[in-house]
Amino acid sequence: MEEKFIYIISDGTGETASKIVRAFLVQFRNVNVRQRKFIEIREKEQIDEILQKALYEKPLIVSTIADKNLRDYANEVFSKNGLMVIDIFGYFIGQFEQFFGQKARNVSGLLHKISDQYFEKVKAIEYTVEHDDNRSVRNLDEADIILVGLSRTSKTPLSIYLAQEGGYKVANFAIVKGEKLPDALFKVDQNKIVGLTIDPMRLYEIRKQRAKKLGIENSSYASLSRIYEEVEYANSLFRQHPKWLVIDVTNRSVEESASEIVSKLFGRKL
Repeated sequence: MEEKFIYIISDGTGETASKIVRAFLVQFRNVNVRQRKFIEIREKEQIDEILQKALYEKPLIVSTIADKNLRDYANEVFSKNGLMVIDIFGYFIGQFEQFFGQKARNVSGLLHKISDQYFEKVKAIEYTVEHDDNRSVRNLDEADIILVGLSRTSKTPLSIYLAQEGGYKVANFAIVKGEKLPDALFKVDQNKIVGLTIDPMRLYEIRKQRAKKLGIENSSYASLSRIYEEVEYANSLFRQHPKWLVIDVTNRSVEESASEIVSKLFGRKL
């Protein structure tokens, strides 16, 4: 059986073209196909090198080149030499341009960058879950943000939001009166630590509702006098560490608190 070749040529990873080729190949029986993949193609000289091999193997060329100049050059060179070219990007981008009524950017590698950003966020979320609520101090120096605050000051939802929306690796630790915070916390860059403070009456309302749900209304957890003591203890701890950023989360949404943290720590918007 005659061996046939398919060349996948891309100025990115070539994954889009590979998936399309696989989708079509399953529709054909008894074919002997060898695929060659040429990725990160950014120069005309690279196209010329591929051409020399293609002249001998006579492949079907499946191309996803975003850069218009390079795409046009490749199509011209291959077609002029009698090679069959399926220009996936060139064909479909025209349809999208017509639909949106505007020209595409035709910039190489954008999808790859988006994928990188996605996986960075996944890593950030995994880190944040692992370091939620005193669970771990492993690799604490890798954290972008470290939150410390009393129980029910939105440490966990704030951590997850910062990881999901900003891709930040976040660790959080509960402040408990009479208990020391982990030694590891004081060995990392203190400028990445954020103390969460709250008005005692607001914390009382939150804990009272929480205690009711848990059926522990009479516990000291929701005692107003205890809450005043805890808030004062937390604030005294924050005063002892002037490098820590202190954020008041009273009556503020997670989104508002997260935006202030990112703005003040990194000078950017979330």
